[in-house]
This record gives sequence, C-alpha cells and structure tokens, in this order.
Amino acid sequence: MPNVSVSMGRNFHLAAWNHLYYRRDADIGIDMPWVERLLQRLPEDSGTPPLVSRWRSWRTRMLYTLGDLMPFLTSLVGDAEIRSTIEETRCYFENCGGVSDRIRSVVKDTLRPLLEAGHEVLVVGHSLGSVIAFDTLWEVSRRERWPWRVELLTLGSPLGMFYVQRRLLGRTEHGARRYPDNIGHWVNIATTGDLTAVDRRIRDDFKFMLRHGLVKSIVDHTRGIYSAFHTATGPNPHRCYGYFFNPAVADVVVRWLQGKPFTTRV
Repeated sequence: MPNVSVSMGRNFHLAAWNHLYYRRDADIGIDMPWVERLLQRLPEDSGTPPLVSRWRSWRTRMLYTLGDLMPFLTSLVGDAEIRSTIEETRCYFENCGGVSDRIRSVVKDTLRPLLEAGHEVLVVGHSLGSVIAFDTLWEVSRRERWPWRVELLTLGSPLGMFYVQRRLLGRTEHGARRYPDNIGHWVNIATTGDLTAVDRRIRDDFKFMLRHGLVKSIVDHTRGIYSAFHTATGPNPHRCYGYFFNPAVADVVVRWLQGKPFTTRV
C-alpha cells in the first residue's frame, strides 16, 4: 500500500496514512518471502521487462476514462485490480468522511517541524501517495502560504493521467495558482509495465510549472526502468518494494543526500 515518506539529511520519516484510509493495517507477512528474494538479488539486477501488452495498457487508459466520464460503469470493469484502484482514488478525491483532509494533515505534521528547523527535505510519494504529496504541497503553498521549498520524488505515479489531474486540489484555480510553487526539483520514476503509472511521463503534463518558474526542473526516468519484485503470480512492477530496490531510485536519493544534482538522466 502506498505512503508518503520524507527524507531529511540522514533521517527518514514516514507519513503513514494507510490506516486512516483503509481502516486496517496491511499484512506484510504475505510479502516478506518475496521481499527476501528481492534482497538476495545483486544490486545491479534491477529486473527484466514484464510481459505487459500494449492492448492491456490501452485498455487501462480506457477504463480510467470510463471511470472519469461514467463512474457508474466502473462496477462493470472486469479487471479487479484496476477497479479497486479507481475506487480508491475516487474515495480520496471525494474526501469520503473527511479522510483526505486528515491524510494531508498527517503529511503536514511530518513536514512542518523539519522545515521550521531549517532542514532540507526530499518528499517521496509512491502511487496514490504521490497524488497526496502533490495536493499537500499545493495546499501548504497556496492556502497556508508556507515559505519553504522541498524536493519531490514520485514513484509509480498516476499524476500523468487526465483522470487524476482534473481532480487535484488546484483544479478550480486559474493560471499559476493551479499548481504548487514550493517544489525545487521534481524527479519522476516509472517502471516498465506499471499500469498505475500508465502515462509514465510527468514533464509534458506539468510544463506550465516550468515555463512560469514554479519548479526548477522536472525529469522523467522511464526508459529501461524495470522492477525486480516478483510474487507467486509473476512480476509486480507497481509495488513499492521493486521501486526502492531499483538503482535509479537509489541514485536519486544518494545524490540528494550528498548534495549533488540528481535531476540528470540516470
């Protein structure tokens, strides 16, 4: 399940919102044998391309479009994983029971003490966590006027999809106010075959931010990025385990920790 994490210097902070959203904790015991197998691989072995057909990628786009235009038809979607993802994002965007407000408060409560203390911060968001991170950064820059900037790393993000973009917090604003203005550099990484990040490129969708100086750079790492995480059912390119094991992700984090530019192509 996705989360938002915050790196500050050599410290790592988890803005854990899963229990708020799902009302339960995931049983990671199911995944542990496969995580152990992942950790036994060589560091340079970042995985092989999963067999995901263009037809399935196209179908996934269409299903999200269907959920966008005719939400009542999503119950007819045959793919249980995609149907579940659509339902999860719908609940977040509709702020069911105020859950989205509470989730962003968790992220803000994690960020604020670090920023007030003058630390440099890298925000890492995986999957829906990347959407939550983006919305939170918009909220604290446009509504609450926090004076600080952060760096942003998104993994397996659905932010490239119109379905998501038209539901972000800034969607009703005009011009520059549609976007946060507190991101220094933004790196986006998407593995081949990750259907949650079916539109894997972020830069072309948020180029307004670049043109108007709201962000210093946006870099997509998508070519040759594979996940090494497998389960009994085969490759699972979206799970966070594969992302955090990937050398491309490690390189970005290490470069940031060392104070080096981390926005060049990995």
